[in-house]
Amino acid sequence: MNDVATEAGKSVVEIIGVSGEQDWTDESYDNKNSVSGLIIADNGQELLVYGKTSILKDAKEIHIRFSDGNTEQASVKKKDESLGFAIYAVSGSSIEQSTWTQISNAKLGSSNSVQKGDAVAVLGKPFGYAGAVGFGTIANSRNELDADDGSYQLLCTDIGAAEDGTGVIVNLSGEVVGIIDQSISDNSSKRLVTGYGISGLKSEIELLSNGQAVPYVGIRGLDVTAEIEAQGIPNGVYVQTVEPDSPAMAAGIQSGDIITEAAGKKISSLAVYQSVMRDQKSGSKIRLKGQRQGSGGYVDISFDVTVGSKE
Repeated sequence: MNDVATEAGKSVVEIIGVSGEQDWTDESYDNKNSVSGLIIADNGQELLVYGKTSILKDAKEIHIRFSDGNTEQASVKKKDESLGFAIYAVSGSSIEQSTWTQISNAKLGSSNSVQKGDAVAVLGKPFGYAGAVGFGTIANSRNELDADDGSYQLLCTDIGAAEDGTGVIVNLSGEVVGIIDQSISDNSSKRLVTGYGISGLKSEIELLSNGQAVPYVGIRGLDVTAEIEAQGIPNGVYVQTVEPDSPAMAAGIQSGDIITEAAGKKISSLAVYQSVMRDQKSGSKIRLKGQRQGSGGYVDISFDVTVGSKE
């Protein structure tokens, strides 16, 4: 396990937000404005790193510290504030040759195959300080987090965590199966390492790495299950809430609406809706069809929505 963690750690970095007033070289390990990041790719010109955007507030500069201790300046390539992640870029020419030999791109695994009881390592800053390693098991892989235009699998472990912990969850093959983000934990699980399953983040990582915005409409919904459908509610996605100032709100979509079709494709579940939304381009117009309850029952509705982004 230690060998696996050491090898996987070559792709883990520390992303540091530097304000004009602070001397980041003198900050103590436990109060630095930093998060863990993951080396995603080398596109020939830039090294791309995936990490939280929380360090950007009041930051005048961004620095990335690699596993060998060397630090380089970075910039934001593209960000998405729906989940609060960004791709940071480091110029390849600025990275020393000695550092290149000590780092590697992350191996992204599949979180869909992760099961309760699987042994894992956690790397990065899960305990509040960078460069940490911990070992334990998956306690639950079936929880989900509702978010804008979809839901995300959560991986919960039995490993203790800091409330502001970040980092990665790695399986026995050295593959990253989760991205740690303790801010998504509720009060009862904040003390245990929790992260997004990597499978649900891959489309976002690909979009941001290519400099493209993550599509955003602003619906939070639920599946209309067979049991709910038996109560007379149409099959589709039930709109729980509509985000303020979102494209969905601008189009007139309301809580309680049922989305049955999006961009010409039948919507039978939130997962299908989420997949269709990820295929859209920010700025494009799509038609959403559905049903809304009226005095005489459900009636057909349709909306022309301009897809946005949260940057």
